[in-house]
Amino acid sequence: MKKTFLCLIILFSFSCSFAQNKPTFSVVGNETNKESLLKSKRLDISKIKVENISNKPIYLVWETVSNTFPKEWDCSMCQHGACQIGIPKGSAFSKLNADQQGFIAIHVIPANKTGTGIVKFKIYDKENPDYAKILTFEVEVF
Repeated sequence: MKKTFLCLIILFSFSCSFAQNKPTFSVVGNETNKESLLKSKRLDISKIKVENISNKPIYLVWETVSNTFPKEWDCSMCQHGACQIGIPKGSAFSKLNADQQGFIAIHVIPANKTGTGIVKFKIYDKENPDYAKILTFEVEVF
């Protein structure tokens, strides 16, 4: 009886840990956006969408992994549920219900400064941080 009970506990804990590693979101389209624009123009929006593929609400968190945008560029970013001036270190989406899509987007005003820059965001479900995706925005201003 004790052996059977112990086996059930081990089996249950294994199945719970496996369920947490199952992806709860996916990237809609590409994980990388490449944009080019003239130095006199502005990048109004470059957006990467994600979708909740689970059957319950999720809360996605993101962190800025790297940012090489020239400091002269005026940048901002939006996420599902909020916008910020500049490129912050991180934040969280509003709740994403089952089958709902959210996004991360950037905006760039290069102020007549040519150059290239890449910003990368790590995104993950706060209940399942082991499964993450890197969303990349590459911008060239000429």
